[in-house]
Amino acid sequence: MKNFLAPVIFILFSFNLHAQEYREARVFILPITGIGTAEANAYFYKQLTYETAAQFCAVVKLKSNSDYTLKGKIEPFACNHDSSVVCPYHLMIEKEAISNQNPEYVFYLELIDSSTDEIAGWQYIVFSRIDRAVESMVSVMVYNMLTTIPDIELEDDRRHSWIFISAGAMWAPRIYTNEIDSVYWLNAGASVAIEIQFLKYLSIGAGAQFSQDWILISREEEIEYRDLIIEIPLAIKLVLKPAGYLLEPYGGLSYNISLMNTTVPSQTSWFAGIQLGVRTGPGFLTVDTRFSMDFFNSNLSPSLETQLEYRRFMIQLAIGYKFGLISKYKNKS
Repeated sequence: MKNFLAPVIFILFSFNLHAQEYREARVFILPITGIGTAEANAYFYKQLTYETAAQFCAVVKLKSNSDYTLKGKIEPFACNHDSSVVCPYHLMIEKEAISNQNPEYVFYLELIDSSTDEIAGWQYIVFSRIDRAVESMVSVMVYNMLTTIPDIELEDDRRHSWIFISAGAMWAPRIYTNEIDSVYWLNAGASVAIEIQFLKYLSIGAGAQFSQDWILISREEEIEYRDLIIEIPLAIKLVLKPAGYLLEPYGGLSYNISLMNTTVPSQTSWFAGIQLGVRTGPGFLTVDTRFSMDFFNSNLSPSLETQLEYRRFMIQLAIGYKFGLISKYKNKS
């Protein structure tokens, strides 16, 4: 058992590391506004662009393609240092600029969340002329602001897709209750499914599952009947997306059809389960657990000499692979 579990744990741990992938933040830089000259505006814009790239962020040309926006403006420094008025600018004031008679200006910088237009941070510097000291202070400003940006998960992991298709294999033991209660432990099956994520936290799914029925009539005489059942499930799922995973509790109904006409299964069943998807490669490795129960009794086929009415209770553990198609988010570049 230990020899089996070790590689499984290693593989799942590898999938977990792969799921924790992040991308660089995309930053849009607005033109500098305020009372600055064209040369000063161009200088600060150039410095913001350079320092943003130096912090391993991508500078994009459109706000719609960005995660955050940098908004800078130059204003006159209006604080009276000899009075008791509290200056609203608190980052740093260059001592040389305060002591000389040159006009003093404030370069004010905001970091804005592009999706909500909310201010995520702000800083400023006071200067009287553009020199190396100003260049150093702009570098510090940008560093202080961009290092507060939280990690941004990759959006190409296909979790945010409109459509998912999947296929898998399952272990599906079944419990039969009648005059002779029995359990078919060795039952196996296969499934295919399509899922449409029509809301952020909700999706609907449909598909087909193939598995056997095994009905024991007599243990002493070893009388049994087998059938191949196709189940057509329709499910509604709650879609959760924690840390690169897909976690989907779900419930629904299935329509059951006998393919060998050995039995007459209950036409409808209800089911509930939970599916975990771990991103690996272009899609997700999925583990699915489910419990199902018929609404009505099932019977052996009327064409058989033996007649029997029974109830079915079904357990399912499935492993599969799921692909996401048609991303909800356009590629930002």
